[in-house]
Amino acid sequence: MAVTHKHRSITEVPALQEPAVADGELTGSDISPEQAELVYTQAPAALGTGLVVALLVTAGLWNVAEHLPLLVWLGVQCMQTVLRTVLVLLYRFASPAARAANQYWIHWYLAGTLVAGISWGCLGLFLDFSWPVGHQVLIFMGLAGIMAGAISSYAAFMPVYIAFLVPAVLIPSQSLLVQSSQTANAMGLMMMVYSGALLVIAYNYNRNICRSLLLRHENIGLIRQMSVANGSLQNEIRERQQAEYERNRDRELFTNGPVTVFRWRAEQGWPIEYASKTIAQFGYDGDELVRTRYLFADMIVNSDLKRVEQGKFDNPDGRYLSAGIDYRIIRPDGETRWVYDYTIPVRSKNGEITHYAGYLLDITDRKQAEFDLLREKERAQITLHSIADAVISTDVNGQVEYLNPAAEQLTGWDGSIARGLPIGRIFSLFDDDSRTSVEDPVMQSLQSGKSFISTRDCILNRNDGSRLSIQYSMSPIMSAGDVPLGVVLIFHDVTENRSMARQLTYQAAHDPLTGLINRAEFEKRLDFALESAHSEGAHHVLCFMDIDQFKLVNDTCCHAAGDDLLKDIAGLLQGCLRDSDILGRLGSDEFGVLLKNCTLNGAQEIAAKMLSMLKATRFESCDQTFEISASIGVATIDTGSSSVTEVMKAADLACYAAKDAGRSGIHIYQASDRDLARRHDEMQWVNRLKDAINEDRLVLYCQDIVPVSQGKTCVRHFEVLVRMRDEEGQLIMPDRFLPAAENYNMITAVDRWVVEHSFAWYSGHDERVLMSINLSGKSVTDPAFLEFIRDKLVAYRINAEDICFEITETAAIANLEMAAAFMHELRRLGCRFALDDFGSGLSSFAYLRNLPVNYLKIDGSFVRNIDTDQVNAAMVTAINQLGVVMGIETIAEFVENDDIMNILADIGVDYAQGYGVARPGPLADTHGSIHLATSRS
Repeated sequence: MAVTHKHRSITEVPALQEPAVADGELTGSDISPEQAELVYTQAPAALGTGLVVALLVTAGLWNVAEHLPLLVWLGVQCMQTVLRTVLVLLYRFASPAARAANQYWIHWYLAGTLVAGISWGCLGLFLDFSWPVGHQVLIFMGLAGIMAGAISSYAAFMPVYIAFLVPAVLIPSQSLLVQSSQTANAMGLMMMVYSGALLVIAYNYNRNICRSLLLRHENIGLIRQMSVANGSLQNEIRERQQAEYERNRDRELFTNGPVTVFRWRAEQGWPIEYASKTIAQFGYDGDELVRTRYLFADMIVNSDLKRVEQGKFDNPDGRYLSAGIDYRIIRPDGETRWVYDYTIPVRSKNGEITHYAGYLLDITDRKQAEFDLLREKERAQITLHSIADAVISTDVNGQVEYLNPAAEQLTGWDGSIARGLPIGRIFSLFDDDSRTSVEDPVMQSLQSGKSFISTRDCILNRNDGSRLSIQYSMSPIMSAGDVPLGVVLIFHDVTENRSMARQLTYQAAHDPLTGLINRAEFEKRLDFALESAHSEGAHHVLCFMDIDQFKLVNDTCCHAAGDDLLKDIAGLLQGCLRDSDILGRLGSDEFGVLLKNCTLNGAQEIAAKMLSMLKATRFESCDQTFEISASIGVATIDTGSSSVTEVMKAADLACYAAKDAGRSGIHIYQASDRDLARRHDEMQWVNRLKDAINEDRLVLYCQDIVPVSQGKTCVRHFEVLVRMRDEEGQLIMPDRFLPAAENYNMITAVDRWVVEHSFAWYSGHDERVLMSINLSGKSVTDPAFLEFIRDKLVAYRINAEDICFEITETAAIANLEMAAAFMHELRRLGCRFALDDFGSGLSSFAYLRNLPVNYLKIDGSFVRNIDTDQVNAAMVTAINQLGVVMGIETIAEFVENDDIMNILADIGVDYAQGYGVARPGPLADTHGSIHLATSRS
């Protein structure tokens, strides 16, 4: 490759010209910014020196000159110095561009210098020839020094120095010349001559500075020209280096690169005349091929030879043309390689083709990649034909290019017919809920270049008019430049899945037995009603119904009979309701009725109608007939209702109240209802108590029981009490949570906790004690609880004689037979028993003969005011006498003071318990530790 370069000599660069400046004209606009820069640079030193000299002069003249004029002169000096200093600072803080662009910087400084010259000239007005010679000399020396020193500061810009020198000389000179003294006149003339000399010196100084600045400008221009010339030379060097690099690269390409250059003769078989060394990559030696006049046709695979001849040389008009073609050649070792051949015919002067020249490029790897891509394409086609999902591809205009068999089946279109049609005709969608047409998602994807996935099921209109529920996704086919080329649409049939989902949704919201909505769905409907009450001021009513004696049907017959009864009741209740009302099954035998847009009176009528319908029904099963009744709780839903939970709780509490009132009735919830408020409070305590037991937040306390008579000795005796700590660690008394435990069947769980933890404390205690533990009536009548105590006595190795169980008189009488059996069994093991609150339910003492009681605990209501109430004293005396007769020791509760203690001693009561004896304290502080046994029953 021939490369030509343009050469340029350094001598061709224009000669650098020195600026033409006439002699005596050393200023110009080109150097004025530099002159200003010099003036401002020297200004701080000049200002400081001038102020120091002014202060020295003032001090020197203080004893001979008048003070006031002298101070005024000094004040003017200070003021002009400050103002000029501010100007210098503004110049320093300004940017270089702002300094160069603003021509007034030097003018402002010129004005300041003129003021300074005037003020220094006024110093000569102070001169008085009657002063001592030294003071006269001080003034002249000060003026002379200031004027001479100003040359270095101001002569860089001659007008500035002249503005300072002229007033500084003329004012004192004129003052001296007008005097009648020859000495004064001579001194005035001397000052004029001195100023002229200074002016000549300043002029020469300024001339040298201007020459230096102009020379600097000339040097800068010369440097710039040399930089341009050097840049041109560097560019030329780079161009030559680039040309050399390209020539070497081309040489390397055609000698050692992947391209093989050749020339053949235009004869049969194409004898080789030249082949570059790179033909060695095909296993041949170029020189050997030329020497033996090897035929290039022998290098071509036989099956490709005819195609090469036709593709490269045969043409309709019989002329040979340049052509490029892919074919295979054979290496000497038999391996075949794919090449790209570009051939150019070489003609003689008369137009006859004598040779062919061109190059070969090995493209085996590219061909292999093409084959692999073709196989992948075929495999993809087979995959698309075999997958279950439907696939449609479109072009950039949204016209169908391909449908796989699944897409043909789902759309009802034949692929050959659908190809080329708009996708909107093949893939027509409707929203399943609104039944409105869905905007073409394919065109959205093409316009936005983004993928889309359907967020809900859509309806596909098939070609035969039928419809399917589908879900789809689509992605644009993007070019390398992120330009959409088409869209791939994938969808599948979800008709069956949707049907199953609807069925599951229905089952999730409905009771499988009665077909009514279940509790979760009912609460959703209730929430909607509550929202309408808040937003629209609507008024609704909730009825909570509990079937009376439903358990009797289940237990007497069977659960199938109970199921039949519930289905019959559901049908009966639906017949009593309006179309807008909602009926749901909330639990085993509980139903909820939401009366929408109904007044309280209207709700009472509907509730009464439902009760009447149930009462009139007779249910027959297992050869028995049952009367059906129910209890209904009614709660209103209005703007004052806070939440679904509160409304449900209110109706539930009202239903409990209806049951307590005798069943088969209706109770309307009132916020002021004390009984419902009590139940509401107890229900809250139930959950808190459950959490406290699970989190081990119950705490054991103990209160001592001491002998009344000081002479009586026994082991330490105390009663175990239970407390609860809330979530913040505050202590809660048992009267807050035990009633809820009694009413909601949790008291036995509390008794179990107390017994186990009391036994655990006992097992870690060294000294012998007598420990009294309270038991509820429900625990006493629970056979499993008796087994629990037996197991714990063994697990903790308890001496049964040290355990005393306290049972209230009321609980013992309520189920005397089971209580007696419980007590006898534990007495057989050695445990003791105390009858608590004795006398509070007194009706007869006969039952005491059947109970193995060791202690009678006299009810505290008799003991509390025994010192003031004779009737209570008589009751305590009678109970104690009964105990003496039956051989049972007595314990008085609520002993509050010494007076009561003394009366009890006179009566003969054995033991006392109360705040006057000892206050309750934590059991853990009673010299013992609690270690729960690892074994559990």
